[in-house]
This record gives sequence, C-alpha cells and structure tokens, in this order.
Amino acid sequence: MWSKAPPPTAAEAARIEASKVGPCMACLSLVAQDLLGPRLVVYGCDYNHAKSGNKRRGHAFGYALCVWHHRRHPMPGKTFAQTREIYGPSLMDGSRTFHETYGTDDELIAQQTFINEQRQAA
Repeated sequence: MWSKAPPPTAAEAARIEASKVGPCMACLSLVAQDLLGPRLVVYGCDYNHAKSGNKRRGHAFGYALCVWHHRRHPMPGKTFAQTREIYGPSLMDGSRTFHETYGTDDELIAQQTFINEQRQAA
C-alpha cells in the first residue's frame, strides 16, 4: 500500500516558502565558483526535496532550484544549448553530474538554511 508523506509542519512550510522566493542554490554555487555573474542568479524557484535512496528525507531536507537546475526548462529567451552553456548541468542530467558541479545535498541544504536565515535577518 502506498503511503503519502505527512504534510509539512508550520516551520517546514515556512522554510519551503522562504526557499521558493529566494535564490537558486545551484546558481549561487556557480557564483561562488566564479562561473556565473551574480546578476544572473535566478530568484523564484522550485523546492527540491532531497532523497535518501529513492525516498524523500522530509520537508526540512530540501533547497531551492530554478526551473533549469530542477527540471531542465530553458531560461526565457534562451535556447536549451544557451541555457546549458550559461547555467551548467541540470539535476535532470543525472545526480552525480549535478552534485559534482554544485555540491552534495547536505551542502546545498546547509546553504539554503544559511540563506534563509540571512534573508530573514535583513
């Protein structure tokens, strides 16, 4: 029998919403590596729930990804090839490639937590 994950708690829902309106964690990783200009960081994202095996780890274990990095949808006004050249690989290109480029799930989750805390304090 298929069991559905419980709904997020109030704190988890707040984390998800704060993450979704903020910057893409993969884009920020590229900025930190001097591979993307800060003005190209995408705000307004999907929330990627990290997995262990093939099961979600829970609502608190996730981070923001733009539509390119999460679902491999090209940026508006750009072709697929142009978007790939500017923004690098997508999660849809494979987990290994994605994590070698941007960091582990745990690193991206920690980065998301830090960004949420900084944005809340501002």
